[in-house]
Amino acid sequence: MKNVKAIPLLSAAVFCLCLAANSLAQWPDDPLANMPICDTSGAQTIPKIAATSDGGCYVCWYDNTSGNYDLYLQRLDGSGQIMWAENGLLISDNPQDTWLTDYDMTVDQEDNALVVINDIRSGGDWDIYAYRISPAGGFLWGDDGLTISDNNGFEVNPRVTVTTDGNIVVGWQEDDFVHVRKLTPDGEDYWSPAVITPSSTYGMSIARIAPAEGDGIILQALVATGPEYWDPKHLYAYKYDADGESQWGDNGVVVSNAGGFGPQMRPDIIADGAGGVYSYWYDSRNNILHAYAQHVLSDGSMAWTANGVLLSSAAGRLQMEPAIAHPAGSEDVYLFFITTDSNQNQSGVGAQRLNAAGERQWGSGGLDLVPLSYNTCWYAQAVPMTDGAVVTYFESPAGDVINSRVKAIRVAEDGSPVWDDSPVVMSQLLSQKGYLQAAVNPLGQVLAVWQDGRSDSDGDIYLQNVNPDGTLGEFPISIPDDGTPAPESFFLLRNYPNPFNAGTTIEYYLDKPGAVEIAIFDIAGRKIATLNHEWQAAGIHRLLWTAEHLASGIYYYRISADGLFEARKMLHLK
Repeated sequence: MKNVKAIPLLSAAVFCLCLAANSLAQWPDDPLANMPICDTSGAQTIPKIAATSDGGCYVCWYDNTSGNYDLYLQRLDGSGQIMWAENGLLISDNPQDTWLTDYDMTVDQEDNALVVINDIRSGGDWDIYAYRISPAGGFLWGDDGLTISDNNGFEVNPRVTVTTDGNIVVGWQEDDFVHVRKLTPDGEDYWSPAVITPSSTYGMSIARIAPAEGDGIILQALVATGPEYWDPKHLYAYKYDADGESQWGDNGVVVSNAGGFGPQMRPDIIADGAGGVYSYWYDSRNNILHAYAQHVLSDGSMAWTANGVLLSSAAGRLQMEPAIAHPAGSEDVYLFFITTDSNQNQSGVGAQRLNAAGERQWGSGGLDLVPLSYNTCWYAQAVPMTDGAVVTYFESPAGDVINSRVKAIRVAEDGSPVWDDSPVVMSQLLSQKGYLQAAVNPLGQVLAVWQDGRSDSDGDIYLQNVNPDGTLGEFPISIPDDGTPAPESFFLLRNYPNPFNAGTTIEYYLDKPGAVEIAIFDIAGRKIATLNHEWQAAGIHRLLWTAEHLASGIYYYRISADGLFEARKMLHLK
């Protein structure tokens, strides 16, 4: 049986033809240092992160260095190498107000970044704009993006999602209304009229959107029941098919009419993969803060208990700020939440798993992943794994109301911790932090970004990854080999293009003649092709590999010669 050697996803050194090495950035492995994404003077704030199919990500943030809140974007490849200019690519320097509202970012099916924001470029009121940025940094919707909505209304908190057919839908709030607009990848309107606005008597807020089957979408919003701010708000969902036709009636369906939604409570949804959504929130019905979840099926019916399943009924406990993870192919969802005692003097992190019937799988009180203490836990974020989920969060020491660390916990399906050291400390340095965001890439690496005041009290943007095994930095995979050491007599140079569509050229250099094998492996380390196995002369060699018959994804090519080997990663996109 062949031995197994751990091969990095991408080496930290790229060898050029002259055999000189050029050191490259990569996923950071020091929890005291982390990776600065932007550390210029002035405030950098409200980071967002979205994973790409090559194992990398986009990071977006606002930068106040110029005196205006300019929008910047950075791309990292699958090894954590920063791909664009230091401190990011300027996306928009259009005028902003002196304070910001939330915005959104995602990635489309071609690994382009989609960013939706609001600014005051057209006057003193906020309007909505969208950008589509290619992996090469190209502005696919023009230098100033697309104008989604430009009127005299107060337009805030845009959201963006990608439909099953690759179209783009933007949702946002304007005064007491919410809107949705569908665009093709070229930026053309899909619906006519272009914008859908559900009707309500007293107003709507907190627009959230998710893709549905057949290129449709689901919109969720809070609906006011009276003209005063103290009048209860109820949670509704609306479904539209590919052509924008309402599927659940003009008035949508009630997700929760129990009330208790305050201005700080922002219920959200994720697609269930079957034409419905999972809705999750916390509210103060009966003057008690508790977290809930509901499964809205594709026909608009509620699969679970009316007004949502209570995630934890533990006596004397409150739950806030739930986050959800839904592993692909699973009928279960994992929910994490900040838990406190009844006086909110102590806090921790709780968790619950709900099955397809909405039954609590981790007991009526859920799990105490982080038991209550006088440390302060906050800003929980959840991402799915193949078997369970990961929660990231801030934790501040008792008595410290300013500084915090970033931690992560991975749980298995039964709720047990997966990592020997749990929680894993992603950022050990105590500093002022905020706006934690997390994503997971196709390799199961969790990528987190946050605002950090360690070097600049105004705030910089930092990143850290944690691997599926709980380690930081590069994540090794297992590719079969003969137990041979690292290469000395040859250098694997590159493949181009990368990413590629139908085919890619693999180029390598031999400093002496010898028997050479080029093999291709999938992401699980299985050999799927041998491209050559022959005696070759010294010098530069090139060969073409075509992959039309294979699915999109990450593959590895390995060269073996003179008892030595080296491997690299490539991305196939159809």
